[in-house]
Amino acid sequence: MKVAIVINELNIKGGTHKQVLRLCQYLKKQENVELVLVTRYFDIDKTYAEFSQFDIKFISKNAPEYIVKKRIFPDFKFHIAQAKSDKQLYELIPEDVDIINIHDCGMDRLVKYAKRDGKKVVWQINDLPSYFNVGVACKESDNYKKKIKRFLTKIRTKDVDLITVNVSKNAERVVTCLGKDARVFYCGVDRNDSLQKHSYEGIRHQFRLLSMGVFFPYRNYETLVAVIKKLLQENIDIRLDVMGNTEWDKAYSSKIVKLVADSGLKDNIKIWGQTTDETYSELFNKANAFAFVNIEQSWGLAVFESMSAGLPTIVSNSVGAIELLHHNRDAIIVDPKNVDEICLVIKRLIADSEYYNSISNEAYRVVKEYTWDNLYSSKMLGAFKELENKR
Repeated sequence: MKVAIVINELNIKGGTHKQVLRLCQYLKKQENVELVLVTRYFDIDKTYAEFSQFDIKFISKNAPEYIVKKRIFPDFKFHIAQAKSDKQLYELIPEDVDIINIHDCGMDRLVKYAKRDGKKVVWQINDLPSYFNVGVACKESDNYKKKIKRFLTKIRTKDVDLITVNVSKNAERVVTCLGKDARVFYCGVDRNDSLQKHSYEGIRHQFRLLSMGVFFPYRNYETLVAVIKKLLQENIDIRLDVMGNTEWDKAYSSKIVKLVADSGLKDNIKIWGQTTDETYSELFNKANAFAFVNIEQSWGLAVFESMSAGLPTIVSNSVGAIELLHHNRDAIIVDPKNVDEICLVIKRLIADSEYYNSISNEAYRVVKEYTWDNLYSSKMLGAFKELENKR
């Protein structure tokens, strides 16, 4: 069986990119499976270094100018250029591939080409395209262009052999928006040996809060800025470190940088951007708690990465990861917009070492079971084999 894994870009670090990496590593170890990894943009210096294990087929190192400046690019020219790019991407896939596994949205034109050539298609949808106005795009306005895009995607999706998602609420959205069932395969968790197991004996220094994620509006970093401001006003010595690529939505990242400066918090909040592995580990080891207050995030891989180090994790009640979490046992689930509630949680973590360590220990224990091979990669391989047997 020959499988092509297709992802839009590999010049960034994110949850979807980690998901593809772990799947490819798993498939590479399997007998009777030949793997091809295809992407539009690939830069090993900007993505996970482990991708160097693979011979990756790609169009270019970085996105062309019309993608970077798509908001001011005329629509018809943008779509013509994107259609050409889709065709280029598909032409990188060898003709003898049996199954094409497309990761995330924006590449549904590939389905048309795949079905023309008799290929089986598995579509991993971590988030539906924004023009469906669900999930992180639920508050966006609607228009006729979005309606046309929804119609075309729904038509193309009829030719998809299997849709997989990473959380149950996305399976429900797929049924509602696309009229197809989807299988839920949860994401796994990495064990990072460079991260120390956290414990706490009470505040002896500045309390350090950590957050992480590529800068997009649904990350809701402005709430964390408000949390830090309020706690400082209550004479609680606290610092926030934020890791995550700031290049993909420069308007939002600039907004947060300005908010920090305007709030007089530059000494207490640092935005690191995309970090090296060494800085990543250093920040995790220095942190006392992790906050992931995203709004309508489909999964939340960073939640489990922090839990794997026994770092008490404050997580939004609209994040898909809560399907595997238990409030006040292995994580702390909050309203992502409620600044007062989040402040109370942090103050309790600071004041109550028994509470802190109980959550830390339980998080560290349960995450050991959430391996990529068990939760995700083995299930994807099983799905590929099912489709292969139907040929």
